[in-house]
Amino acid sequence: MMRVSTGLIPGGPVRGVNVKRIVVGTDGSASSLDAVRLASSLAASSKADLHIVNVASLAADLALRGVAPLAIPPDYNDEAKRYGRKTLDQALEVAKEAGAKATTHLVDGDASTELMRYCDSIDADLLVLGAHGMSGAARFLLGSVPSRCAHHAKCSVLIARP
Repeated sequence: MMRVSTGLIPGGPVRGVNVKRIVVGTDGSASSLDAVRLASSLAASSKADLHIVNVASLAADLALRGVAPLAIPPDYNDEAKRYGRKTLDQALEVAKEAGAKATTHLVDGDASTELMRYCDSIDADLLVLGAHGMSGAARFLLGSVPSRCAHHAKCSVLIARP
């Protein structure tokens, strides 16, 4: 389990940091739960609003990425949304335990694009992501969500390490 230190917000070594809205992306992985723990702790200590976001990759998005439509089960979208809601419920419990004021949001599409779009829509101050998600061929083909967000997000990005 990762250690959480909130010395940076507020009144820590970096003065003048004013975080009001934090977005954390979660996919249910251990790494994303580390990110939820860190974001929840930061939100609780800074009294920031925490927005927990799960991005469901629906069948149409998979088809755009080159997955043959016949390879996608007919109930894929329903299962993706069910899993997303379950993931958000689990993350919300983590946030509540940390004392953070949190809301959950289920969106669909490409993870990095939708996370950055959501951050823009609420004028987020910080996006928190886990360091690990996909690996191997999937990461090579689709890219790393934390990497894309770190390079292109308009807000600051914090990548949680285990």
